[in-house]
Amino acid sequence: MGSPEGPGTAIRPWVIITGCSTGIGRALVPLCRAAGWGVVATARRPETMADMPPGPDLRVLALDVTEAGSIAAAAAACADLPLKALVNNAGYGQVGPLELLRPEELRAQFETNVIGLHAMTQAFLPLLRRERGARILQVASMLGRLSIPLAGPYNASKHAVVALAETLRLEVGGEVAVVLVEPGAIRTEFRESLAKAWGDLPERARGSRYERILARYLAVRKDQSQRFAMAVEPCARRILKALTAARPPRRVVIGRDAFWAGKAKALLPAAWWEALLRRAYGLR
Repeated sequence: MGSPEGPGTAIRPWVIITGCSTGIGRALVPLCRAAGWGVVATARRPETMADMPPGPDLRVLALDVTEAGSIAAAAAACADLPLKALVNNAGYGQVGPLELLRPEELRAQFETNVIGLHAMTQAFLPLLRRERGARILQVASMLGRLSIPLAGPYNASKHAVVALAETLRLEVGGEVAVVLVEPGAIRTEFRESLAKAWGDLPERARGSRYERILARYLAVRKDQSQRFAMAVEPCARRILKALTAARPPRRVVIGRDAFWAGKAKALLPAAWWEALLRRAYGLR
């Protein structure tokens, strides 16, 4: 590939972002471009990014973070760029009671949210080390610090992301800054994404105590998304701020729900906190 800049132009910094088909990743792409960054936008299905305006500051790549060959190809495609940041955003939420969860569902959750994130970090560290002030943004969740019922796989995966990010900062933070991003609830197409993650879970739950509980979970989550969830663009703006800060923060907590839930868990006796969650999710 040729140079990412034409003759006589300033060299712009570049960032690679995973999970750009929807949500935070999608919103982050135009914000980064407007801020003067070149963006390598990635998704498993590149056709989902076909409407992104083309330009010398954009590369669109097919990338599956669960496939080693796909990650290696993406790293090779970025080798000519002054790559200054990696935003590990790709992920999804597997939900359901642990009692009904199949081991392969838990394994798939970790393959994307944890192993994929680690594999991307490992593959792109050599490119990032070439640039002064480079950084890695690991997108976790408020559920990386606390757990809610019926989201055990997702809770566990995001707790793992927090641990990996904090460990990586201790190991390489002197060369490449590591920023832990912890959003609360983000306004998304909740019912559509939940249906994909659930699979045949409603059938497995039929006739059990979880049939009623899962119906309540749907109602609770929908209500929470309408009342408390943050729009995706303000969340992406907070991430951009961490991306461009002269002194990158160690941790970015995004959303009032993330802030106050963390405070409540820290301050309330554990029995009270657990009782509140059981009541909220119909698990009394």
